[in-house]
Amino acid sequence: MFKWKKAAAILASAALAGSCAACGSNTAYAVTIDGVQVKAGIYIYYEYAAYVDLTQQLQSQDSELDVSDKEVVRDQKMDGVDTETWVKNKAMEYCQEYVAIEQKFEELGLELEEEDVSSIKQTVDSFWDVNGEIYEDNGIAKDSIRSILENSQKSNDVFMYYYDIGGEEGVTEDEIKTYYVENNARVRYIQFSLTDGNGEELDSDGKAEIKDMVEAYLEQLEECEGNEDALEEEMDAIQSEYNAYVTSISEEAAAETATSATDENGNEITATTTDTTTTVEETTTTTTTVQEDSAAVEDGSTDTTAVAETESTETTTTTSEGETDSESAETTTTTSPYANDSIIAKVTTDEDTDPEDITYTPSENAYKFIFDEAEEGVPGIVEDDDAYYLIVRLDITTRMTEDDLWTDDQKTSVVVQKYQDAFLEMQDDWVGAQSVEKNESAIKRYDPFKIDMESSSQ
Repeated sequence: MFKWKKAAAILASAALAGSCAACGSNTAYAVTIDGVQVKAGIYIYYEYAAYVDLTQQLQSQDSELDVSDKEVVRDQKMDGVDTETWVKNKAMEYCQEYVAIEQKFEELGLELEEEDVSSIKQTVDSFWDVNGEIYEDNGIAKDSIRSILENSQKSNDVFMYYYDIGGEEGVTEDEIKTYYVENNARVRYIQFSLTDGNGEELDSDGKAEIKDMVEAYLEQLEECEGNEDALEEEMDAIQSEYNAYVTSISEEAAAETATSATDENGNEITATTTDTTTTVEETTTTTTTVQEDSAAVEDGSTDTTAVAETESTETTTTTSEGETDSESAETTTTTSPYANDSIIAKVTTDEDTDPEDITYTPSENAYKFIFDEAEEGVPGIVEDDDAYYLIVRLDITTRMTEDDLWTDDQKTSVVVQKYQDAFLEMQDDWVGAQSVEKNESAIKRYDPFKIDMESSSQ
């Protein structure tokens, strides 16, 4: 899951120039939690991470706010307190979570994988080559950076100890399969644009023509109901026909522009034209619905994007015996049988989600049809202001195989999506039972507003 990469990204974004000098003996530790002293360097990192959280929240509340200006940020309030207090409180929460994970990792007898240790070492060495002197000047030792990244990976490992398939909490593969099927839809759709060859909105007659076209295609698809292969083939044929239609109206528009060119006196002149032909290529992508695992476990963020697309075309090169690759006798391209499918995830939100931040695929009306109305294997039409959609929802379980939608990585991702909130609640319980002794001298000394927020050369 490589959750530690989020911690690495925060480190890479910070040029910690002049936030503090080398730590004195009385401020070498910022806090003691359950007897564990948290180094000042670790606290400073979490203070910066909290500052990043703060600016993101302020920006989401007021997009016009200049969060690059530290004085502007300092003048704001968050959750009823001044921003400096908020950042220091949040940094302390992060320190408590750090200790909770360290303790639980040791209690469970877990060990970091050699591969993870190696990857983290390479990342730390990379940071240090570029910004080591800056980090040291600010009281952040190389060992603190390594500890931060290792702790993030340990958090992943503790999560998987409890919630992996067959883990301590008794999660089964059937449970996560059910969750995946309930929260994702496999569909084929074609978007019929309500614009002309020049990209201008069609008049009422033009829109009626497109509607008639889509309804005729729907009748063709309805003849294939109950036969998924036939539906897929018919959708392919319709897509090809529509592609040809779009090409033709684009060419007509370009030709009309060329022949209608006139000079200032209204006399026809020879026009130089540029080929503006637009084609709608068949979709050759399969969509995935997995949140970035690192962010999911680390901060419990909610994904509000319905779908992300990845290419799914495979190319195979056949070379005759004795030939080099450059003298290849034949090159063939094999397209996945599901290349034109889309896997669309249900949008999840909470009370803090701004509706304007939600992205629906392929559109909000189409999304609602897919999840609220569509019957499996039964095609339908959705009308939007700028397009018609011809949509068929298909059986997603036929693609849940180990070499397609149900890989080991996918299983892990679904586990994270389903159980991240439960893990965060568990972690909150560990934190709530801690005893905390703050080093007020250190906390006062390490001012988050003295950290240079400019991007480093990293």
